[in-house]
Amino acid sequence: MNTRMVVSTVALAVTSALTASYAGQKTAAPPAETSSSAPGMRYEAHVNAGDVAPPSIPLPRRPASRANDVKNGENLFYSMNCDGCHGAGASGDVGPSLVDGRWRYGGADEEVFQSIFYGRPKGMPAFGGVLGSDGAWMIVSYLKAQPVPDIVPTINYDEQDNAASPAAASDTPAASASEPKHATDPLGQMAQDGCVACHAIDHKIVGPAFRDVAAKYRGMSNVAPRLEAKVKNGGAGVWGEVPMPPNTAAPDADIHNIVTWILTSPEVRK
Repeated sequence: MNTRMVVSTVALAVTSALTASYAGQKTAAPPAETSSSAPGMRYEAHVNAGDVAPPSIPLPRRPASRANDVKNGENLFYSMNCDGCHGAGASGDVGPSLVDGRWRYGGADEEVFQSIFYGRPKGMPAFGGVLGSDGAWMIVSYLKAQPVPDIVPTINYDEQDNAASPAAASDTPAASASEPKHATDPLGQMAQDGCVACHAIDHKIVGPAFRDVAAKYRGMSNVAPRLEAKVKNGGAGVWGEVPMPPNTAAPDADIHNIVTWILTSPEVRK
């Protein structure tokens, strides 16, 4: 056998071996990808409401509508200070209107849920950590229940302010409306301090029903001071995944009256 034939034979053998190896690699099934975390949203300057990050969960289906969802969503909208950016009735202010039918990140129910739960860039905090899925869906229900206005104007508020009348721009302070009196009864105090946005007497909203709280701690000694501290400073891990945010603005006397009422009122114990 001459040298050219030997070289050809070796080259053919090497080529056959490489082809077989490549074919084996190509037909082998790739390892299955495993991931225990659901897609969440993370971006620069991500703000978590209450400094509580939302859990990374699969997008939950919208639950069946309940009679109080719209009203509970409205209460949450105001108690979470959503109106501070989006205006009264979600009609727009510093943040965009949420009722004019124009959506930057999509207006489907699931897309609005994502915006509330995980937040969006450029200033929209993630509220999933303090609201949970149920609370976010309630706000979606409230927003979707609002009628779209017939006319959706685009207003330059700077020009509007500059065009104000001299009388309105004068330094003379206008007579202010009398401030509402602070409530002295527990029900009024709960309304003023925002408790009813997350709690009701006989059913769960975002937080537990007052009746369930009373039942859980009934008969325990010295429980009132512990609950008052939890209401004031916040807490987590007792009633599910949604934490109890701190209520530092609520007066101590209000918190004492509210906790006492929850633990002792016949209306709660029915």
